[in-house]
Amino acid sequence: MRISGKYTTLLFGTIMGSLTSLIISAVLTLVNSGSVEFLQHWLRNWMIAICLAVPIATLAPPVIRREIAKITE
Repeated sequence: MRISGKYTTLLFGTIMGSLTSLIISAVLTLVNSGSVEFLQHWLRNWMIAICLAVPIATLAPPVIRREIAKITE
Protein backbone atom coordinates (compact mmCIF):
# COMPACT_ATOMS: atom_id res chain seq x y z
CA MET A 1 0.00 0.00 0.00
CA ARG A 2 1.35 3.41 -0.96
CA ILE A 3 0.35 6.70 0.64
CA SER A 4 -0.16 9.82 -1.42
CA GLY A 5 2.73 12.29 -1.52
CA LYS A 6 0.47 15.06 -0.26
CA TYR A 7 0.74 13.49 3.20
CA THR A 8 4.55 13.66 3.30
CA THR A 9 4.73 16.51 5.83
CA LEU A 10 2.12 14.91 8.07
CA LEU A 11 3.84 11.52 7.97
CA PHE A 12 7.26 13.03 8.58
CA GLY A 13 5.99 15.04 11.55
CA THR A 14 4.17 12.05 13.02
CA ILE A 15 7.17 9.75 12.73
CA MET A 16 9.71 12.34 13.88
CA GLY A 17 7.56 13.57 16.77
CA SER A 18 6.75 10.04 17.90
CA LEU A 19 10.34 8.87 17.83
CA THR A 20 11.71 11.99 19.48
CA SER A 21 9.13 12.02 22.26
CA LEU A 22 9.55 8.26 22.81
CA ILE A 23 13.30 8.54 23.35
CA ILE A 24 13.28 11.76 25.38
CA SER A 25 10.45 10.65 27.67
CA ALA A 26 12.15 7.28 28.28
CA VAL A 27 15.48 8.85 29.19
CA LEU A 28 13.99 11.53 31.41
CA THR A 29 11.66 9.09 33.16
CA LEU A 30 14.52 6.69 33.85
CA VAL A 31 16.78 9.47 35.15
CA ASN A 32 14.10 11.01 37.34
CA SER A 33 12.35 7.92 38.67
CA GLY A 34 14.74 5.00 38.56
CA SER A 35 11.87 3.08 40.10
CA VAL A 36 10.29 -0.29 39.50
CA GLU A 37 7.27 1.49 38.01
CA PHE A 38 9.43 2.84 35.17
CA LEU A 39 7.21 1.43 32.40
CA GLN A 40 4.02 2.90 33.86
CA HIS A 41 5.58 6.33 34.39
CA TRP A 42 7.27 6.29 31.01
CA LEU A 43 4.12 5.42 29.05
CA ARG A 44 2.18 8.17 30.83
CA ASN A 45 4.93 10.70 30.12
CA TRP A 46 5.21 9.58 26.51
CA MET A 47 1.48 10.06 25.93
CA ILE A 48 1.79 13.63 27.18
CA ALA A 49 4.95 14.28 25.15
CA ILE A 50 3.56 12.85 21.91
CA CYS A 51 0.54 15.15 22.12
CA LEU A 52 2.95 18.07 21.92
CA ALA A 53 5.71 16.66 19.72
CA VAL A 54 3.65 15.46 16.74
CA PRO A 55 1.85 18.75 16.05
CA ILE A 56 5.07 20.71 16.51
CA ALA A 57 7.07 18.35 14.26
CA THR A 58 4.30 18.57 11.65
CA LEU A 59 3.63 22.30 11.69
CA ALA A 60 7.10 23.72 12.35
CA PRO A 61 9.10 22.48 9.30
CA PRO A 62 7.20 24.47 6.64
CA VAL A 63 7.41 27.63 8.73
CA ILE A 64 11.10 27.10 9.46
CA ARG A 65 11.85 26.40 5.77
CA ARG A 66 10.00 29.55 4.73
CA GLU A 67 11.88 31.70 7.25
CA ILE A 68 15.22 30.20 6.25
CA ALA A 69 14.44 30.86 2.60
CA LYS A 70 13.94 34.54 3.45
CA ILE A 71 17.39 34.89 4.98
CA THR A 72 19.40 32.72 2.56
CA GLU A 73 20.27 33.04 -1.09
